[in-house]
Amino acid sequence: MRSFTAARLLRRLASGVLCAALAPGFASAPAGADDALAAIKARGKIVVGVKTDYPPFGFLDGEKNVGLEIDLLHRIAKDLLGKADALEFVPVVSANRFQYLNTNKVDFLFSTVTVTDQRKQVVDFSAPYMKSGWQILVKRSNATISDAAGLAGKTVVVVPGSTGEAGVTRLVPNANLLKLPQTSEALQALQSGRADAFVQDSALLYGLSQQYPQYKVVGKSYDDMPIAAACRKGDSAPCDYISKEIAKFAKDGTLKAEYRKWLYGAAERFMP
Repeated sequence: MRSFTAARLLRRLASGVLCAALAPGFASAPAGADDALAAIKARGKIVVGVKTDYPPFGFLDGEKNVGLEIDLLHRIAKDLLGKADALEFVPVVSANRFQYLNTNKVDFLFSTVTVTDQRKQVVDFSAPYMKSGWQILVKRSNATISDAAGLAGKTVVVVPGSTGEAGVTRLVPNANLLKLPQTSEALQALQSGRADAFVQDSALLYGLSQQYPQYKVVGKSYDDMPIAAACRKGDSAPCDYISKEIAKFAKDGTLKAEYRKWLYGAAERFMP
């Protein structure tokens, strides 16, 4: 993983900002679903919703999309279309990605989507390529927050539509939620003292704590669940293909190599 100064990475993360959430976290699936896999093959390019502020899974290095998910997408494009760069990356955030999917702005999502029973009612999923729960990021000097109970009465940054938001709402109803869609905004709030903690997926927070030694991850991992590609409900052909690719990557060692590349010694912790 590349090493960035805090200021440089914040600028790079901010450059990937997609304008604020356009709609609630879920949108109704279209009445008549198209065959997205056939459309991809006919077009000769995959149009995919990805994160641009989520190191080490999907983020920007200058104007280039990089990360573990991005590497896997290049491999999927190579196998499906014969060209590793036959990809168009569409930036999404947790609050609008299902709307982008269900209004056909993207063929599928490859954006750290946690598989939940609620979401299964709205979208179809591939086999998981990661597992993660949510944890808590605080300043290293913070000695008052060591677990979820310590968030009571505190100002906590959550990402709208995320499993972390749902988890804190359920476990710590008296926490003061500061809802910010971008990782860069969350870090700025934590750095300035506007917030006491940042709750998000464990994998992201682990990566951030490696890049910013002034922060630490505390508490256990809550609500561990699989993470997978998401497709429009009733149009699961792309996810079916991705499931075969993930099985192949697991068998030939590609998945393990990618996790070790981006997460070093924590690789096995997040592999499915």
